[in-house]
Amino acid sequence: RHSSRRGAVANAVAVADACRLLAGLLRLGHVPPAALRVAAGECPVLAEVVAVQQVGGEVAPVLRRLGARPGCSGLAELGSAWEVAERTGASLGATLDALAERLAATGAVNDVVSAELAAPRATGRLLAVLPVAGLLLGYGMGGDPVAFLTGSAAGQVSLSLGVVLACAGVLWTERIADGADG
Repeated sequence: RHSSRRGAVANAVAVADACRLLAGLLRLGHVPPAALRVAAGECPVLAEVVAVQQVGGEVAPVLRRLGARPGCSGLAELGSAWEVAERTGASLGATLDALAERLAATGAVNDVVSAELAAPRATGRLLAVLPVAGLLLGYGMGGDPVAFLTGSAAGQVSLSLGVVLACAGVLWTERIADGADG
């Protein structure tokens, strides 16, 4: 879950950068198809869109499809704006400026939330390591905790209950953090 969360954050940053670059290129006077080709050179998240555009395909449906990936919802919004601009002749520049600004603001909020959730997540990881530290402490005091935990009925019950509670604590902490991160 951690790697998928990290991938979604990286995708969101890439989409925000792509929208910002496209908005800047449109402000400089590029037409949308040319701006898209130039932006794809800097933003790999747009590479598939440009490939479809070069063979004569429609850009908006591809953007919407790519927007379904984790962290790429901004591409779906870009696809909707692109379609409206194509059908009506409306300017895409102002819409892209607003979209890029909103995506940047959302990214900043997500960064703050992630930073605030770092301590609870670290606490959850610490909960996972504490039983191992307890075993090492038992050995350090001259005991044999593994023999007790595996060799007696009371130890086996304690071990089973400890594993269940440790796993539940880690999962609970992660679930709370994921809910706040959501």
